[in-house]
Amino acid sequence: GSSPRLFEPPAELQPLPAPHIGAMQFEAEVPSGMQPGETFMAQTPSGIVPVQVPQGARPGQKVQFMAPSAAPPSASPVLLGTVVGRPGGGAPPGSSYRPGRPYRVDPMYAGVDQLPLLQGIPEQRADRKVGEIRKGAVLARDSPPFPARRPCRDVAWAVPFVVVCALVVAAAVHFSGRIELERENLKQGEGQRTDVELPPVYSMVVAGAVGAVLSLVAALVFACLAQRAPACVVWTSLLVGPALWMVGGLAMIVTGSSLVGLLLLAVGAMQLGCVFVCFRKFIPFMIKVVEAVSSVMRENPMMIAVSAVGSVLAMAWALVCGLAIVGAGLTYRDQASEGEQYAFSVASIVVTFWGLQVVYNVGHVTYCGVFGRWYFGVERAVALRKSLLTAITTSFGSICFGSFLVAAVRTVEAMVRRARADAAQDGNMACCVILLVVECFVSCIGDFLEYFNEWAYVQCAVRGVSFIQAARITYSMITCANVGYIIPDLLINSVVNFGALLCGAVGAAGGAGVGFAADGKVAAIAGGVIGLLAGLMAGGTAVGVLSSGAKTLLVLWAEDPEPLLRARPALHDEFEQRIVSKMPQRE
Repeated sequence: GSSPRLFEPPAELQPLPAPHIGAMQFEAEVPSGMQPGETFMAQTPSGIVPVQVPQGARPGQKVQFMAPSAAPPSASPVLLGTVVGRPGGGAPPGSSYRPGRPYRVDPMYAGVDQLPLLQGIPEQRADRKVGEIRKGAVLARDSPPFPARRPCRDVAWAVPFVVVCALVVAAAVHFSGRIELERENLKQGEGQRTDVELPPVYSMVVAGAVGAVLSLVAALVFACLAQRAPACVVWTSLLVGPALWMVGGLAMIVTGSSLVGLLLLAVGAMQLGCVFVCFRKFIPFMIKVVEAVSSVMRENPMMIAVSAVGSVLAMAWALVCGLAIVGAGLTYRDQASEGEQYAFSVASIVVTFWGLQVVYNVGHVTYCGVFGRWYFGVERAVALRKSLLTAITTSFGSICFGSFLVAAVRTVEAMVRRARADAAQDGNMACCVILLVVECFVSCIGDFLEYFNEWAYVQCAVRGVSFIQAARITYSMITCANVGYIIPDLLINSVVNFGALLCGAVGAAGGAGVGFAADGKVAAIAGGVIGLLAGLMAGGTAVGVLSSGAKTLLVLWAEDPEPLLRARPALHDEFEQRIVSKMPQRE
């Protein structure tokens, strides 16, 4: 008498000889947890059919069922859109992608002709990609979601990070006195530069703290709005950018800068046109995604507390790095050679970026674990605690590894930008143009790494695999489910960026106000800048929950659509429709 259960049977599902014309007989294993008399749903070439577990059958045993024959006898059964392969025999007959055929393929038996995203690339390269897809499938099979025990992964990257943190904190403590002494010297006119006025360190710290607190409040309000009015949040996030450009243009025209004002108005008008012409068709889809993510946030409101802690740690790291870098620079500025100064700059950027990336990704992996447990319906009562524990223990090494890759690329980007500025100052335009091209190329690599890391960390949170293994599993699942057709429509980053900018503006206003009250105009400027940075860190981390949730749902749906089909059928159907509508037509 229980309700039917959707189930994806294993690859052993095979058509048996049909006992009469117009019907086919299949066999499948009884799914785990099913009892005699219960019903699960299996999809055949003719559609979904109910299968009742017979008396005496146990999970793992094979049962036979009949289904109408809507395809030639050689066609393989289809389950939840997946062409089911045959063990040891490669892809089943007739499983190549064609219009009207399923949009998924089994990654264990995937072939180039089944994957539209691999069409049109050199054959050897496509074969290598298929090999990686199958390796990812094996890893996914051998690493079930949310195992009882998780070994520590990528420990070789966690240890150096901890050592670096200890060295930076020690340097900040050692050199902090030097900064205050330099400030006093400048204030009394004893330093070499008497035209520089530095606000007190304590006023800058207080300004940053106030900015962070206010930005967290703004992030909390933003999250509540996303839960209660997702359509308003999505539309506002897309319209606020063009509106700011146009307001800026009007302000420039009023102040007499007509040419600049008209240019800003034109840019804002073009962006507004893009929203209504290009992005409008994606907005209903985005509203469904935000609604689904917000519902999970409503079940786990303490994720905002994790964001708050992460924001404090990010600001503390930025402050500690700043004290260490500035203090060391003031102490050794007259002793270090040009090469040593260059090496010091590179190391400073790497360390700062590395720490900030680690803090952000710890929060991201935590959120992914919470959403993953909601998706599979496991450990939901302790989802946040277990997810956070995973992020700071067994998966911490993987977080350090992926974060270092991004930090290294961002450092190269910063050094190329610095070299381009030097070339521009020297009037070397040819070198400036070349470096600009290199900077764009390196920036694209950094964006790709940072973006792909967020998808790969979902598997670290769910399966507890290493970073490289997570990347392979993610690539395998996303490619075989053709999720690449959905990702361009996912405008979640627009919503997140809007929330981060909103929090940054609130933090800047609060920091400037505190700075002005504490030490006048100079402190107000410094407080506004520090408050802006603190607000972007704090608010960006808080609203990043939306991005983490959307990516987790999509990655796990690529692997197993059944949970989303039960919980959010409208969103499941939207995912399917967007893939099918974009898949190339082949005869």
